[in-house]
Amino acid sequence: MSTSRGIFELSAAVALALMQQIGCAQSILDFDDWMQKIDRRSQSVQKSLARKDANAASVDAREIGELYASMETYFTRRGNAVNAVKLSKEGKDLAATLGKSVAANDFAAASAAALSLAHACRTCHLEYKPLE
Repeated sequence: MSTSRGIFELSAAVALALMQQIGCAQSILDFDDWMQKIDRRSQSVQKSLARKDANAASVDAREIGELYASMETYFTRRGNAVNAVKLSKEGKDLAATLGKSVAANDFAAASAAALSLAHACRTCHLEYKPLE
């Protein structure tokens, strides 16, 4: 009986460890997907702002903000990434500024926020971008 129980406990521990690794891998994959989406939306919002297309720019700004919020949660759970949490919050705030500027038809301020968002990506990538 004790041998069966020991094997069961060992199997359960191995299964739990594998599930945790898979969960982590999915988070890293999600993070990589979010970065790619932010990049696409960042390019899209800049084009929308150049055309003064407030509707499209608003949609992009909202999605960018949601993606940065997801990254903030990811880095908070990950731990040992205080700077990445800070950068994610700043990205989320810039996206909010972008959205508010578009709503006020202040395309100059919106463009400045969009450009700051594009530059912020580089800062975070140097330290936190997943390996390819």
